[in-house]
Amino acid sequence: MSATLRLEDMNRSTRHELTPTECTEDRARLGFVMHLKRGLGALGQTRLRALVSARSDEDLPSQSVTADILGQSTAFAAWSSLNRGSQRRMWIALADMVDRQLPALESQAAKLDGREKRGSLRLVPDVELPGYLLETAFHGQPGGYVDTRDERDIRAGLLQEAGGTVYTRGAGTGRKDSKAQAVVRYLDANFPDLRPRRVLDLGCGFGGQTCGYALAYPDAETYGIDLGEAQLRYGHLRAESLGIALHLRQADACAPGFPDGHFDLIISNILLHEVPTASMREIMRQCHRLLAPGGVVIHQDVPTQVDAMPGFARHMALWQTAHNDEPFWTDFAESSVTDALAEAGFNSDAVFEAYVPQVDGPLTWYFVGARH
Repeated sequence: MSATLRLEDMNRSTRHELTPTECTEDRARLGFVMHLKRGLGALGQTRLRALVSARSDEDLPSQSVTADILGQSTAFAAWSSLNRGSQRRMWIALADMVDRQLPALESQAAKLDGREKRGSLRLVPDVELPGYLLETAFHGQPGGYVDTRDERDIRAGLLQEAGGTVYTRGAGTGRKDSKAQAVVRYLDANFPDLRPRRVLDLGCGFGGQTCGYALAYPDAETYGIDLGEAQLRYGHLRAESLGIALHLRQADACAPGFPDGHFDLIISNILLHEVPTASMREIMRQCHRLLAPGGVVIHQDVPTQVDAMPGFARHMALWQTAHNDEPFWTDFAESSVTDALAEAGFNSDAVFEAYVPQVDGPLTWYFVGARH
């Protein structure tokens, strides 16, 4: 474990030996995309909201009324096209930046791989990937989350880390934001007696949040699982560069492969809205199986499940399904994770949900979980 890094150091501004360098053109292109996204967000919350209010007979227009009004609006069509275009331009700029430096970054990755390791990486040759992961480039990421080109490939991890930063900052999030910090703060406030021996991060991607949990619980063994080989390879070497011991495994959250009762804390960050509803229910069953008595499971995700969410806000959130390569966004919004936890075997009295603000930004997260 690093002697210098703290949990608060692990955020959107964290740099390491595999961080790509931005040239002047990179900064200009990515800055344009970020400010375009912020401008479009502000436009949606002002002009489009006012348009719906002006054309509706309802004081609080429902989602269906909002959809009818915006479906006939050229302003909304333009907003939608620009939003989709901003995402495409983001990935083009990031791919140009990453691919230009990829040989040098792969060389640095090879040097990191040759050092003595704190953590571990376990990949599965010819792992079976779910069809939806092969068919969907979530958020438009080139090649998708599981894109892997060769046995040294780290490109998908590079793109996911850089893309996540630009995307969230375009939504108004600050450089100091961290999903892991928000989760740990919630756990500290609500489960102050929790002292995990082993932690599992489901759908960990490149391990950005997994590193945060390792720093928050330095006496625990911290594991992360994901299906993306290049994501995990990058995440393993990224963590080693930061001096953090992660144990990363290539596995499906629906079939993690660990013994019963093996973990005291199980976490996922923005995983549930990217899996089919049947998979979400299986993940809850696996969480119940894997969690030790007294342990806690907590899932952090997008707050689309608020029953009282105004129709305009709900319609704008569900835009993701049709326009941002999020095929299960609507299904997640219409499902009940609390019911799935109870059906998996958790006591309904031990199930919780909450809406928690970002550490550094204007958005709100949905937290849902249970204590075993």
